[in-house]
Amino acid sequence: MSPEPAAPPAAGPAVHRHPRTARFGDCDPVGIVYFPRYFDWFHLAMESWFEQGLGQPYAELLQRVGLPTVHTECDYAQPCAFGDRVVVELRVGRIGRSSLRLCYQVVGEDGVLRAKGLTDVVLVQLSPGAPGHLRPTPIPEALRARMAAYLHPPEGPA
Repeated sequence: MSPEPAAPPAAGPAVHRHPRTARFGDCDPVGIVYFPRYFDWFHLAMESWFEQGLGQPYAELLQRVGLPTVHTECDYAQPCAFGDRVVVELRVGRIGRSSLRLCYQVVGEDGVLRAKGLTDVVLVQLSPGAPGHLRPTPIPEALRARMAAYLHPPEGPA
């Protein structure tokens, strides 16, 4: 079975690209990236997207609101090994009132898809001691507009 090629770059909505090198600490004893590390890579791509793609430093955002992950998944196509250079591509799959779905593809330098996954995150209030603490809150319109530049149509049934 030949490796599944990564999807070609789209000529419409933006894609955030977060380069990574598989480090020794990412790998299991046989030198293959340990499966939960992909979730770390997804989160790092999201953090850099806020800073670089949306112009909103993630650390500053978290002083006002939280952004917990409420669902995540990953499908693995080809292993990554110690030293492999990959790019984690981030696209927005859906923007709700207070939530969004972020879709990821991990692509090797050879253009081969290594993994794909998604996370659903919810914007919540951070007001300890107040009744609305950790309750969903609407995504601010200015931020929503910047996120929409990365919105890609669904690829088919979920």
